[in-house]
Amino acid sequence: MSPTETTPVPLRIAHRARIAPEATAVRAAEGELTYRQFDRRARAVAEELRAAGAGPEDTVLLGVRRGIHWAVGLLGIWYAGAAALLVDLDAPDERLRTLLEAAGTRHAVAPDTYAAAMLQRRTGRALFWASTTTAAPTAAAEPPAGIAPGSLAYVLFTSGSTGLPKPVAVGHAGLAAQVRTLAERYALTAEDAVLQFAAPAFDVCLEEALPTWCTGGTAVFVTDNVLSPAELEPFLAEQRIGVVNLPTPYWTQWAKDLERTPRALPGTLRRVVIGSDAGRTADLVNWAAAGYPPVVSCYGLTESTITATSYEPGPAELAGFAGDELIPLGEPLAGVRAYVLDEELREAPPGAPGELYLAGSCLARGYHGRPALTSERFVADPFAGVPGERMYRTGDRVTRAPGGPLVFLGRADDQVKIRGHRVELKEVEAAVAAHPDVVDVVARAVAAADGPQLAAWAAVTPGSDLTPNALRHHLLAKVPGYLVPAAVTLMERLPRTPGGKLDPRALPAPAPR
Repeated sequence: MSPTETTPVPLRIAHRARIAPEATAVRAAEGELTYRQFDRRARAVAEELRAAGAGPEDTVLLGVRRGIHWAVGLLGIWYAGAAALLVDLDAPDERLRTLLEAAGTRHAVAPDTYAAAMLQRRTGRALFWASTTTAAPTAAAEPPAGIAPGSLAYVLFTSGSTGLPKPVAVGHAGLAAQVRTLAERYALTAEDAVLQFAAPAFDVCLEEALPTWCTGGTAVFVTDNVLSPAELEPFLAEQRIGVVNLPTPYWTQWAKDLERTPRALPGTLRRVVIGSDAGRTADLVNWAAAGYPPVVSCYGLTESTITATSYEPGPAELAGFAGDELIPLGEPLAGVRAYVLDEELREAPPGAPGELYLAGSCLARGYHGRPALTSERFVADPFAGVPGERMYRTGDRVTRAPGGPLVFLGRADDQVKIRGHRVELKEVEAAVAAHPDVVDVVARAVAAADGPQLAAWAAVTPGSDLTPNALRHHLLAKVPGYLVPAAVTLMERLPRTPGGKLDPRALPAPAPR
């Protein structure tokens, strides 16, 4: 039977294994898997997990690193009817213990006995585990478990304002809708080789792999995702990659490098997707002017099942950018509703700022085992017209002009007062980022004896002779004094999480003036 619009992702992948068993599903440093091999090994994992008691609503630690074992482990968990717990295996042991306790996890997948023993030692828990190296026999392999659309697909933790991680629970229905939409948005086909670049603990890894497998393409796992863009290019050419999905700061570094050293990109590369942070329109314009592949800038949160909006400007829009500004958030994906609301939950007039709320099929089920937190952030949708519909409060301030895209203004808590002036930290970052030697920047308000002051941390191009004072003098000639950081720290690179987001706790103390 062919999949329908609501068929869960693992059953779509099983369908691809039936209709094109010898097509290549996974390519990594350790080898390749056809869809037939992928399916059989996942069934073997599922059999072991089911024998150990794992089933619907149970979370299973995906205790493997990027590559073939990650792919087999993920699909095997779903074939068992259980949900994947996505974590960073390089996190401290105490952090892993906290996450497994919060998710109520008693099962895991691992490559072998030694890896499983290490997981149990690190987490301090007795884990029933399944191996990702066993291939199921042709005849005896049990079919994938029936998966209810509303059942739990995965749990992924995000940082919480209280310091405690928030376990986001995503259901199969929302995941299936997003995967189908993104496959169409990126025009994926069975002929595509798609780069798997994101860290396994970051939900974009699912956006890279799942639409690819559901359309019969090949997910190509890069071994090292900290290599420079120039080092990545030969890999893209060798593997004949057609689509890449990169953290925006990484793409920005690539765009600036290509501007300094123009060169042709691999001929098979047809689309570049960026996200996880705000990009700059100047980089987008320069990229397009050089004739490089189209860029789709995406916005979303873990709570919105990865991507919620996207933006891909045409020639007229590119020509209309007056300066270096933030790339717009764009328009909601199919099935997503986006509201710009004021503090009274009324729709903001066109052009007026408001907080962005998301609704529709994209929403996660909530926070796993945290009903109070769920009800605080996932609130009733008064605009849906259907009882029981919810919307998610993003905490992001946006605006929308009549007929225009959503435009990001900053976080609701990112507005600070400096010497009597209300300052958006994104505005400060935009001013610093406009310097040609700056490739990445973050601004914060820090305490000082005479009141809050601005501090900026900036990553500069290799070999740059830019100094903090020179950068401040450059800014003083461009923007009002209250937008110029009192402290500037220049770095080789900003500390970022495996998913490409800034890690503010790893920033050094502001450099004194």
